[in-house]
Amino acid sequence: MRSKGKTSPISSYDKLSGKTILVILFLLTFIIRFPFFFRDYIDRDESTFILVGQALADGYLPYTYLWDLKPPIIFFIMGGLISIFGKSFIAIRLFGVIAVSLTAFFTYKIGCRVFTKKIGLWSSLGTVLLLSLFGSLQGVMSEHVSMLFFMPGLYLLVKSRNIGNVLMSGLFFGLAVMTKINLAYATLFITVFLLIEGVRSVSWKEGLLRSLLFGVSNLIVIGFTLLPYYLTDKAGAWWKSVFLAPLEYTRAESFSPEKILPFVILISAFFLFAWRKRRLQFDNTNSQLLLIALVGVCFSFVKGGKVNGHYLIQLYPILLLFVGSFITSLSLLKKRNWTPLMLLLILLLPIESYREYFMIMVHKKERGTYFNG
Repeated sequence: MRSKGKTSPISSYDKLSGKTILVILFLLTFIIRFPFFFRDYIDRDESTFILVGQALADGYLPYTYLWDLKPPIIFFIMGGLISIFGKSFIAIRLFGVIAVSLTAFFTYKIGCRVFTKKIGLWSSLGTVLLLSLFGSLQGVMSEHVSMLFFMPGLYLLVKSRNIGNVLMSGLFFGLAVMTKINLAYATLFITVFLLIEGVRSVSWKEGLLRSLLFGVSNLIVIGFTLLPYYLTDKAGAWWKSVFLAPLEYTRAESFSPEKILPFVILISAFFLFAWRKRRLQFDNTNSQLLLIALVGVCFSFVKGGKVNGHYLIQLYPILLLFVGSFITSLSLLKKRNWTPLMLLLILLLPIESYREYFMIMVHKKERGTYFNG
């Protein structure tokens, strides 16, 4: 789906190397999220992850001393950060900067491969903004960590579906699932895609091998999260907390049409309209792979019966690539150089960050410390 024809005005960005793009994304993420390093509380989910991580650093496995309804990778990461850096909000929030900037960078890399460098660049900048602004997204959410694994895994499959990439991608997806269990649907959909695509493009043996390797590498990661529980005779706590409890939670939650139907209608209408107007093409396997991954994430939301704001962190990186492809196909936008306007928008959007910078300076002047709480 690479665009052909005349070079667009933004093609000057082709001079920027991948390392330069990564630095830009990191600095933008850091500037937006830095003023929130000093808050003691941003979101109750993040606070719970920190508490369970602290218990892990003290020698208690998740689910055995403190309990939360999440797979264990997020707690292992929090526990590792606390073990290394102590009780430091700055270390935890800096990890959030790294997670968001790397997610955006792999959004850029996927965009370059499947669409164009122009689409990849603007989508990655949009990813930084949408994963860092609005609501409580300045904290380190499990969705942030899951995308840190999900997007590199997806990039490996986009780059090449050779045996090595499929195996490594499966490990990344396993880590993503063990961070956010709903991503199991996207992983399952991709496993089926690898089987069908391999059969159609190469042979049934190749399709079967790809899907098996992808699935087995997922199971390897899941097995490693079980290992410490198995060795301490607490495998039951792991099984009930990682798999059974989320199922019970989903059953207990009443379906909320007002929360899920507008989302389904909006997403469906966008893709149907773009496809009917030939603004999006799905005639190559990489664009099909991205669509399958997106459908898997959306399906998990429908199964859960609601869509909270921070859930959309799992949707934004891939969706932005399709939206970017759609927008750049509009003839009206090709007639002008929109780069200055887009840069101005990026500068104006982080109002929450600017306000927080002001608040911490006031707090420093009044209380003598930047830390709030």
